[in-house]
Amino acid sequence: MTIANPTLVDVKLTFAYLAEQPIIHTDETIGNISKLKKMRVLYNGKPVSVPALSGNSFRGQLRDILADELCAPLSNHGEKRLQFESPETYAILYSGGALSETSTSGNLIHAFAGHLPSIRLMGAAFGNVMLPSKLAVTHIIPCAKETQDILQGMHGAVENGLVPPRETWPNALDLLFNDGPLTRKDDSRDLTRQRFASPLPKSQGYTGDAVEAQDSQHTDAEPTSQNDAGTAAGSRNPQQMIYYVECIPAGTWLLQQLYSKFPLDRLELGCLFGALDAFLRQPTLGGRSSAGYGQVRVALRGTVDTAPVQWPKKWPKIINDAVKGYEKYLGDKHKDILKALTVQTEETAQ
Repeated sequence: MTIANPTLVDVKLTFAYLAEQPIIHTDETIGNISKLKKMRVLYNGKPVSVPALSGNSFRGQLRDILADELCAPLSNHGEKRLQFESPETYAILYSGGALSETSTSGNLIHAFAGHLPSIRLMGAAFGNVMLPSKLAVTHIIPCAKETQDILQGMHGAVENGLVPPRETWPNALDLLFNDGPLTRKDDSRDLTRQRFASPLPKSQGYTGDAVEAQDSQHTDAEPTSQNDAGTAAGSRNPQQMIYYVECIPAGTWLLQQLYSKFPLDRLELGCLFGALDAFLRQPTLGGRSSAGYGQVRVALRGTVDTAPVQWPKKWPKIINDAVKGYEKYLGDKHKDILKALTVQTEETAQ
């Protein structure tokens, strides 16, 4: 594996989110009410349930952004859409792949790891082999009386005044309400993810089922997905139904940490902060952001190597240089990356 700059750095970031709109993060549906995901914590010596967003959902959101930030320049921002030779490679890039003894993607692991910093950051499944992730994220936990103890470290990582003092935090039961009615429909043919790339070669066509079949096995599967269970192509009966959702209300503060389990090289650092730039331009959490849910205001504090990092202030030089280096790498290694991804552009795939 060839790395342009072998200098390694550690990253530790604490995110403080202020919900500007209600946040949806559904777990199970009882009747026509989709219940919010919850986690168990000990409070005054007793287990209680508090609402939370899973770290896995944030990883899935970040992986999608990383994939888009890669595919955009490779496809000239959608003008020359990418044609993948196999749906497995598309799933690895956008969803982390799926463990399978029958998969043929194992031979891609060296090419992907060597050419794609995003894969080294997030990890992926190649056949029956897992490439470990270099990044870890915690659950996104609301500031409540019941979570004061477990959030003490995160709260201490942000300066006084950024998040309300702990003694003013509300009860967790006050952070739940039912909203709706909403409508759920069959959206297996949603082309949102295909702005830059097609998951299947033209010779095979695309019905939406190939990617949807992978969705239930994604290593970073988004639990707020509204996809219905799939059947054979052409035998679907698109349906709508009215339902209600449990939400975290606007005005809630939530905390999360992201940190490197293994030190990052400069390409990985630039790749990560390029994606965080994209996230911070339009930050949302949970599902149904297109319907007005999940908008948040973000404050970020942390360190990269020994450099302090703050948002919304400007990034330090080490980050700006890394982002520029990653962008240059994508331009210089354009053909090599396309070869590693086993894709062609539409112009050359005729």
